[in-house]
Amino acid sequence: MVDHGEAIVMRWKVLAGAVAALAWLAPAVPAAAAEPAQIGLSQACRLGQPVSYPDLRPLLDVDVDAMTDSEVRVKVNQILAASKGVYAQLPGVAQDALDGKKDGPEQDTRNFLKSRAQPVWHTDVRILTVQTINAAGPHLKEAVNKVLDDGSIGALLGYLNDGQHTARAQDYRDLVTEAKSTGGPEVGKAATAALAGTFEDLRVFLCSGWLAAHDKDQVTVTPTPTPTPASTPTPAQTVTPGGPTLPVTGTNTMVLLIVGASLVVCGVAGVVLARRRRA
Repeated sequence: MVDHGEAIVMRWKVLAGAVAALAWLAPAVPAAAAEPAQIGLSQACRLGQPVSYPDLRPLLDVDVDAMTDSEVRVKVNQILAASKGVYAQLPGVAQDALDGKKDGPEQDTRNFLKSRAQPVWHTDVRILTVQTINAAGPHLKEAVNKVLDDGSIGALLGYLNDGQHTARAQDYRDLVTEAKSTGGPEVGKAATAALAGTFEDLRVFLCSGWLAAHDKDQVTVTPTPTPTPASTPTPAQTVTPGGPTLPVTGTNTMVLLIVGASLVVCGVAGVVLARRRRA
């Protein structure tokens, strides 16, 4: 007599065999292609042409007491022209001095050159430096922290005009290299061209080029359905007397037979085990 526990184990083995057969027959699903690196991409798209930040020290390092009122006014106008559109606060402060809203134009312009212009300009330069850390990569963060620790106006200007671009280019190269190693053939081809080009080539690849190449790779990976060819008429089959003809079931006949046989085996095994248990 078959033990109840053994019967359960046998039944599960039969079911497991059927499931394994179905799993073997199921088509394999291709793995999804790796997505390109996306860190810093929006920042790359926002970045425009590099801005040149003028060094105003030659205009600010003057002996105000030795200058006439006319010379002072000319100097303040030069500072205003050089800083407008580049620095945030200095142009407005220079314009207020020229307007003489506090103590009159002569006194305000002298006070501006003596005590106000340099601190305001230094603050503008430092703020611009700190702003570059937004969405910065590791190389840029290292460079900006180093120059902020130094704090001198010469170091800050050197970073704004040169150092930040060198550091950002290295960050971009790292991102493009990552995209090349994880993307498909089209991404790899576009990344290789960008790595051989200029800083602008790297920026354009990160901003838009990688997406276009990635889409091409996806089109290549995704299979396109092929149209089913029209059936060719075949001569009528001759029916042999002596029994009914079997229906034609197509190319999946073997799959259906295997699944049906598995289910029949499961049913028979269950019936036999149930009868033995009652006996």
